[in-house]
Amino acid sequence: MLAVVVISFLAVGLSDGVILSKCELKKQLEAGLTLQMPNSADVLAQIACHAQLASGFNTAVTKTVPEPQEPRGGHGPRRGRSVRGNNKGGSSVNESAENKNEVWTLYGLFQLSDQVACNSTQSSTLNLCKLTCDKLIDDNTSDDIACVQTLINAVTAKVSDPTATREINEMISLIRQPECMIMKASSYFHGCQ
Repeated sequence: MLAVVVISFLAVGLSDGVILSKCELKKQLEAGLTLQMPNSADVLAQIACHAQLASGFNTAVTKTVPEPQEPRGGHGPRRGRSVRGNNKGGSSVNESAENKNEVWTLYGLFQLSDQVACNSTQSSTLNLCKLTCDKLIDDNTSDDIACVQTLINAVTAKVSDPTATREINEMISLIRQPECMIMKASSYFHGCQ
């Protein structure tokens, strides 16, 4: 009887996420994001590309990564830092002693950080999106997309707290993957309506 309860619990836990198609995500991004820039279609493609590389369009993915360092010039993480997957036992030449043991947990479709985007109750966070991190790993993507909008707005806003500014920029460095920054909507979303 206990085995049946455990298996039922695990099955319910595993069914909380979904895997979207590129075209499904495009429609959801178009409906949920407001981008005030001339190349907004390309930005949507870049965001979707990030979701594809970071989570495989899976809304239930979580990963831990070493805390990224704010990039120089805003073009991705500093050299020597691994930002994909777990970094067990290794440290980079560029890591400072104070950040060596810091890790971020990334949640959901867009792999948003518990240090910036949401509250995981593991440590104090900015929680810019005003939600618990478990909301980023369910099958409801509207709060994930709203959180991406909040992050976009935070990047363009003047934030008076230097720590918050640094952490926001570190979060953005995870999203600004070089493979995606060159993406054009016409090619990336080819075949989507």
